[in-house]
Amino acid sequence: MNTGVIVATVVPLALLCIIVALGRNGRRLAPLIAISLLWGLAVTWPLISVNQRWAAAYGLTSLIVLGAPIIEETTKAFVLPFVSVSHRASWFVDGAVLGLAAGTGFAIRENWVYLQGTGAADGLALAIARVSSANLMHAGCTAIVGAAVVASAGRHWPIRITMPIGALLIAMTLHSTFNRLTQSQSASAGMVTLAGIIVFAIAAALVALGIPLSARWIREDLKQSGASASEQEALGGGDIAALLDQFERRYGGQAAVDAEALIKVQRRLAISHHGGRADAAEVAELERQADELRRNIGMFAMMWLRSHLPVDSMSDGLWSHLDETVAASDDSVDGQTGAPITTGLWARLGEVTETGGTTQTGGTTQT
Repeated sequence: MNTGVIVATVVPLALLCIIVALGRNGRRLAPLIAISLLWGLAVTWPLISVNQRWAAAYGLTSLIVLGAPIIEETTKAFVLPFVSVSHRASWFVDGAVLGLAAGTGFAIRENWVYLQGTGAADGLALAIARVSSANLMHAGCTAIVGAAVVASAGRHWPIRITMPIGALLIAMTLHSTFNRLTQSQSASAGMVTLAGIIVFAIAAALVALGIPLSARWIREDLKQSGASASEQEALGGGDIAALLDQFERRYGGQAAVDAEALIKVQRRLAISHHGGRADAAEVAELERQADELRRNIGMFAMMWLRSHLPVDSMSDGLWSHLDETVAASDDSVDGQTGAPITTGLWARLGEVTETGGTTQTGGTTQT
């Protein structure tokens, strides 16, 4: 295997890995990413003969500016509605990542075809030229379609049909424009490279948009559950890793692992509520996981954690209603004894008994 083939294979895969990491759902999407990538690799074999027939019937120029964009974009995207049926793909960012994987697989296999029969020096130059232009275009175009496919899922049928078709037409137009530049005598290599980068940047922007958008959704969920303004903002900014490190020093490694998992579950819950693909069974399972993680972390550790991060989405969360429970404990008096009646948070804290290092609160055992 010469250096050109290595570059033409490793660089697109590295770019895909970077975007997958940016999307923050790589582990959950891993099987679907693999299917999409393999699909992109596989479909180039039959497409070669289809392209040859188009060129024979309508001419090479027609293939470059019309046939290839139609045939290749349709074929690359064909797998997306099928992999997107899985609820692993929960919102448009996941669709963009899956489309990027399909486009990357197609670009890699196309690189191999172009590199056949080239020498070491020419092969390396060709590989660099392709990974900095055509590969970016292929991956970016299919990512746009993938985002539209998942974003439209679960909506009314007119939207589910027209949105992906509209995205496919956009992808075909971008592909055709790029191909026209490669055939233009006035277009420099720099212009062709810039065109590829712009298309890829659109796909990367779709994935990057998920970071602030998901944080906003989390804040909206927390606001509805009674979290304070400072709590709502906490998850949208700041160094969460540093806070978890501090939490680990106070409460131990396992509690920190559970706290990080709880933050991720909270994010998935927000996406399920706002991403257009909410599934009642999946939401119930996520809520069950969140409750289990809270129990594992423990009440006092959760109180510290909630004072720094808004990870408790329950409407009767201890921390967000502390002021109300304090007021209740001050004003209530037993009519027979005249002693203050403790209610709310303080009553629940009063129920705590310690037996052999195990804390029991309101029927819930915490260690």
